[in-house]
Amino acid sequence: MIAVLASALLVELLTGVSPAQEAKTDPAFARWFQPHDWQRAGDTPVLGLGEKGKFDDQHIFAPHVVQMDGEFWMYYCGSQRAVDAGVYKGVARDPKAPEKSDQRVFKLGLARSKDGVNFKRHSADPVFSFGDDIHSIVTFAILKNPDGSVRRENGRLRAYFAAVDFPNGKYKHDLYETFSTDGIKWSKPTHVMPNAYAPCVIKEGGKYRMWFTWIDRHPWHTSHAESDDGTHWRLTEKPCIVMDQTWEKKDQVYPMVIKADGLWVMLYGCYWNDDKHTALGFAVSKDGLTWTKHPENPVFRPEPKHDWESNFTTSHTLLRLPDGSFRLWYAGRRQPPWSNLYFALGTARWMGPGK
Repeated sequence: MIAVLASALLVELLTGVSPAQEAKTDPAFARWFQPHDWQRAGDTPVLGLGEKGKFDDQHIFAPHVVQMDGEFWMYYCGSQRAVDAGVYKGVARDPKAPEKSDQRVFKLGLARSKDGVNFKRHSADPVFSFGDDIHSIVTFAILKNPDGSVRRENGRLRAYFAAVDFPNGKYKHDLYETFSTDGIKWSKPTHVMPNAYAPCVIKEGGKYRMWFTWIDRHPWHTSHAESDDGTHWRLTEKPCIVMDQTWEKKDQVYPMVIKADGLWVMLYGCYWNDDKHTALGFAVSKDGLTWTKHPENPVFRPEPKHDWESNFTTSHTLLRLPDGSFRLWYAGRRQPPWSNLYFALGTARWMGPGK
């Protein structure tokens, strides 16, 4: 790693051209930096809130889609109760506010589809929860191969998620892992890493790689880690990407990475121009560590015509389909004030570079 960085620095000193500048003229990168034409599946979401009284009747976000058994399986995080996280053990976020018992606790739901557009809930009940009615399950992600396909180990699925105790006001996010043979019943979660959110975990050969949102301080950024066993992780010293384009404000979140045509491609979320909108940026890398962003970011933006996604379109997942096109699933949110954190999931398709 040190040798690679030193070599890159030497090239820049001798030529006056940075690796990022060189990447933009690289033909392998240039085709990805043409305008992206993401086409939504329609004017309505592919999945909305659950029935009144069910675990997901107030908030729904972070769709994570995999292909299993000839179907698209969409895992998502759903919750009841107020958009304000309420109190826990009598400690209110606002000292002047009366005590409330409306803590929102996110649990994991599952919906299934034949075409990736028309989804039906597997059950009205969650398929997985942390088990203590305090910690939420947010940003669930199954271990994948570089191309985005599901990776099983000894016949088991392996998944990672951030667990957060919203009501205590600290909003600390820790990373956990869990296992399943059928994708429905999951093992008791075990702790993996502190201060991590929105993991994307890929196993390439014998190495595990994870891109995630590092939230130890603001602004949040995208970090990378490696592991030999998928449980004990070595953090890469420098962030993968930071906020350095004019549209990027406040925090960067939700890195989603797959390998396509020999390159790593990433869709990531960021606040767009202010704290009332989010959009998706696109970046490309040869090694998964040094990334070059699309010069016309953001490539996917909210749709003002749709009240369910007029301001926020993030907490997403990405797959490449057999025909070479890409399908995106994302959560939508309207303009504030909010009674729902997110409340609908949408999808869009891009035919890919040069098409």
